Amino acid sequence: MPIERINPDGMYKPNKNLYTQVVTSTGSKTIHIAGTVPFDKDGNVYGIDDVRLQVMKILENIKISLDAVGANPTHVVRINVYALDVEDYVQNGGPEVTKFFGKNKPASTTIQVERLVHPDWNIEIEATAVID
Repeated sequence: MPIERINPDGMYKPNKNLYTQVVTSTGSKTIHIAGTVPFDKDGNVYGIDDVRLQVMKILENIKISLDAVGANPTHVVRINVYALDVEDYVQNGGPEVTKFFGKNKPASTTIQVERLVHPDWNIEIEATAVID
């Protein structure tokens, strides 16, 4: 199942190289991972007031979801990030996202929000993956 990641000539460069401009896929199964939050397995908030730690926990939780359906981070074609402070996310969480996806960065949208459901969450991330 080919996934192609393209940053077209003539387009601006992705902010801090956190994402890919265009992602195409031809797999037969699309996986939609709900907004994933920084809960540990017991439902406790991880990394209160620390965006980097929260992003690390969220990515760990996304990996668990991907593993459950036979996928991995290379299959992720898109993420949507909801952040209380976009600048904090880009500076502190962004490097963790880059490390998690490596050269296989998904298309990405980051939206600053006034609040999330839980008062101790700073970040929530949705993911879409494609596998054969």
